[in-house]
Amino acid sequence: MLGDLHGCTAVVTGAGGGLGRAMALALAEHGARVAVTDLHRHRARETADLIPGDPLALELDVTSLESVSASAEAVLGAFGPPHILINNAGVASATMGREGARDRDEDWTAVLLVNIQGTVRCCEAFVPGMKEQRRGKIINVGSMAGHAGRRIGGAYATSKAAILRYTKGLAMEVAPFGINVNAVCPGAVWTPLQERGIAYRQRQDPELAARDPYEVFTSNYAETIPLGRPQTPEEVGAAVVFLASRAADSITGQCLHVDGGAILRD
Repeated sequence: MLGDLHGCTAVVTGAGGGLGRAMALALAEHGARVAVTDLHRHRARETADLIPGDPLALELDVTSLESVSASAEAVLGAFGPPHILINNAGVASATMGREGARDRDEDWTAVLLVNIQGTVRCCEAFVPGMKEQRRGKIINVGSMAGHAGRRIGGAYATSKAAILRYTKGLAMEVAPFGINVNAVCPGAVWTPLQERGIAYRQRQDPELAARDPYEVFTSNYAETIPLGRPQTPEEVGAAVVFLASRAADSITGQCLHVDGGAILRD
């Protein structure tokens, strides 16, 4: 088995679909009790319904201190202090799907608030319980966009680079309490976030409009990924299970790239 998580409680943010759903399902498959959280409670419930047993489905807005606190209290009340926290909630843009010109200032504000501050707030909400039990695994979701000067710039890439730096700093801070903090950097994964990005590009570029969206997606990364193919949500979920397991007890402050070798071309 990849990692035995029986007896562990995990919290996954942004778990209503895409990578978050795959992570939640992988953790549950390996024995963890999972608190599934998402900005939209019905989406959290949809993921929870795929998990046997009695998972928790919670509405969580990581931009709201009140929402983060309420979710932390709900998890503590139902399961006790969590052993695993997956900070997956994130956005690429606040205005991408909107008609008319994108508001760059609004994008920067929203993306940094969700991706960086949301991660920090969730860590601060759940770390105290981990410190008390002197055990914990925190996994922050980065991106290959957070490395070097890739084509994806602006707020999203900046936020992911900041998450990687925050991961290292927090790992040093909480190491004396037996808490490991690592990051996972997915590569090219076909998720709703990617679908929205491709749809936006197709609306802006008539030459792309007639092409299959998935073909546009794969062509974006044809020269980026040495292994020559996109990654799957399940592959990222497997990496998360490993880092959450006892097998990774001596790994902290690291970034595990699940990107088909894309990092090699930085």
